[in-house]
Amino acid sequence: MPVNKDVILDGEVYSIDEDGQIDFERVMSRFQTKGPDRVAAAMGRVPVRFMVFDILHYDGRDLRGLPLLKRKEILDHVVPDAPAIHKIQFIEKEGSALFEAIKEQDLEGIVCKRKDSTYVGKRSADWIKVINYQYSDVYISGYRKGDFGWLASVLETDGRLRPVGVIELGVPPAHKRAFRGVCQQLVIGEDKNFVYLEPKLQATVKFRNWTKSGMLRSPVFVDFVLNKAC
Repeated sequence: MPVNKDVILDGEVYSIDEDGQIDFERVMSRFQTKGPDRVAAAMGRVPVRFMVFDILHYDGRDLRGLPLLKRKEILDHVVPDAPAIHKIQFIEKEGSALFEAIKEQDLEGIVCKRKDSTYVGKRSADWIKVINYQYSDVYISGYRKGDFGWLASVLETDGRLRPVGVIELGVPPAHKRAFRGVCQQLVIGEDKNFVYLEPKLQATVKFRNWTKSGMLRSPVFVDFVLNKAC
C-alpha cells in the first residue's frame, strides 16, 4: 500500500479453520482476547486475514460517489495482495453460475452489485445479498418473556431435546397470533426469562450454518410444520 496516504477501506476480518473453511467463531474468539500476551499467543494460534470489498476514501478524496467499477480500479492500485490482506474477486454477468458454484462448495452466499452503483453505506436495491441458506425442522420448546423470541430445539437420537437457538426473525403477525392461541395449553414451566413448552409445535427455519457448538446461526422462521402441530 502506498505510504503517507490516508485510506478508508470496507471489508471483513476472517479466519480459516483446519479444514480450509471460513470460521466466524474463530474471529469472535480473537475479538474477545484481551491482554498483550494473550493477543500475541492468539496471533499464532488463530491467525486472521482481512478481505477488502471496497475503498471509500483515499488521499484526501471521498470516493463513495464514484461508480463501483471505478472504485474497484482505484482499490486495485492502492491495495496490493499480501499474506494477511486480499481483495475480493468479482465476475460480471455470471451471477447464477457463481451462486451454483457457491452452493456446491457449501459457502455462505454472494453479493450482487450494480457495477455503476455508488457507495451509500446502508441497505440498497443496488446491492443484493443472496444467501445459500440451510433448512431444518425444529421444535418450539418455549418463548421469551421480554422481547419476542421462540426457543428452538432439536430431538437427539436418545430422545432428549437439545436447545439450538432463538427464532427472532421472519415470523408474520398471523403466525404469532396462532402461536399465542395454543401455547398456553403446552406450558410445562418457566423461569425469569423464558416460558417452557411441551415439544408439540414444529417449525421450519432457514439459517446460515450450524456453529461448532451445534447452534443455528441466524435462524429465520419459514413456516409451521402443520402435520406436527397439535
